[in-house]
Amino acid sequence: MKLLLIMAWRNIWRNRRRTLLTMASIVLAIVLSVVMRSMQLGSYKKMIDDVVGTYTGHLQVHKKGYWDDKSIDNTFFAPDSLLSSLAALPGVRSVIPRFESFALAAGREHSRGSFVVGISPEKEQTLSKLRDRVTKGEYLSSGDDGVLVAEGLADYLKLDVGDSLILLGQGFHGVNAAGSFRIKGIVSFASPELNRSFVYLDCGAMQRLFSAQHRLTCAVIEPVQSKLTAATAAMLRNTLDPKSFEVLTWRQMLPELVQQIGGDNAGGLIMLGILYLVVAFGIFGTVLMMTTERIREFGVVNALGVSSGNLSVMVVFETILLSLLSAAAGVVLVLPIVVYFANHPIRLTGEAATAMINFGVEPVLPMLLDAKIFLAQVVVVFLITMATVSYPLLLLRKFNPVAAMRR
Repeated sequence: MKLLLIMAWRNIWRNRRRTLLTMASIVLAIVLSVVMRSMQLGSYKKMIDDVVGTYTGHLQVHKKGYWDDKSIDNTFFAPDSLLSSLAALPGVRSVIPRFESFALAAGREHSRGSFVVGISPEKEQTLSKLRDRVTKGEYLSSGDDGVLVAEGLADYLKLDVGDSLILLGQGFHGVNAAGSFRIKGIVSFASPELNRSFVYLDCGAMQRLFSAQHRLTCAVIEPVQSKLTAATAAMLRNTLDPKSFEVLTWRQMLPELVQQIGGDNAGGLIMLGILYLVVAFGIFGTVLMMTTERIREFGVVNALGVSSGNLSVMVVFETILLSLLSAAAGVVLVLPIVVYFANHPIRLTGEAATAMINFGVEPVLPMLLDAKIFLAQVVVVFLITMATVSYPLLLLRKFNPVAAMRR
């Protein structure tokens, strides 16, 4: 067996042009498949991080029935002891309290319906990085009576930092909710929809405005790792009273995003399959050429005492060695490309950028640097290469050394 392996290695380099041609086709397949898949999965991760990280979080706890009927009367009583107990559960990284409702936002001359969010400023920063979105003025502090206003809403109402914003709405159990708040900062979002409507208050000020002290519409739960979202959700459902609370993952709260990613992923896999098919024909053509050129060689070696079975083993060894060398070369070649574009994403312009911005996603195409992507593409291309060796094996099974040496 060792002798056959040595012969296989020497046979590979006996015809360098043929070997390099085969390796080039395999390396190209690995480079193209890794680039395509890493860009596809990188764009999905960016989309999820932007949408989930900016607003919903990975998990939310609501009062039972709130998600179907987002009424302020469907808030739940949330003392500090409840939030602390949730934060102490294993696998939970942070608990971000929120109180959300709609109100009429008014300036001196204009008014517009707005989405008002009561937040814990420091905890909210760990999720949505809201402080980083402040383009003018200052971020909220705990216990603050000021507000943050989205850039588009502030422009429409003709308000700026230091001006007063009037909020009018309906509070808990139908009481009037009205208040005047000083604008402490202006925030900017990539999504025009968010820019037109969002107002942020400290959670305590929000609860006082809507007469709902110690109540929340939701508690955003961030797991230690995003891949543990489902497990953390199951643990929370077992911990909380199912008659009083509901626990939803971002996939349940954002079905449109899940469907969009699923549809695009299916299209990407079809394109990847077409690429694999083209690569398979290319590699098979190379193997066919190699086998045709070596029929006389096989006849001579067989006549010298090497059986057809050993010849088949040698051909398999040659294919394995070629695949391993090509896979290593492909990974070495594509790794710097993926690393570069993972840190310097491709920025889109034009209609494609506008479509992504409208969905609330930054118009960039990053690549995902993940060892599983490299391993998966290397394994697939390796299997394709090994499948192509079936032709010379079938040829050697019906091999006639006398006829071969006459060619």
